[in-house]
Amino acid sequence: MTATEFAAECGFSRNYWFVRARFDAPLTISDCERIANVCGMTLKELFTRALGSDAARAYAARERQNQITDDLVEPRFEDLPPQELAANRDPNARLEAETPDE
Repeated sequence: MTATEFAAECGFSRNYWFVRARFDAPLTISDCERIANVCGMTLKELFTRALGSDAARAYAARERQNQITDDLVEPRFEDLPPQELAANRDPNARLEAETPDE
């Protein structure tokens, strides 16, 4: 595959690809994703081959850190068991209910 064919396969213009191939401009993450897809690899595999396993592990660690999972999201009150709902009750609720309106 020629460089021009590779650029077209990745969805880059010829000029865009040649500027990056000459290291006149950096590749973005989305550029790397396109390259990995064309090569039949994951982004982590591309980084491992291009930069070595330490850089790939650092990338994977950043991805895990930025990933939001269900266990990190605060549960809603209706999802809590009754004993935890009791612990979250407002201790001043009764006092506020007894305070007369002005």
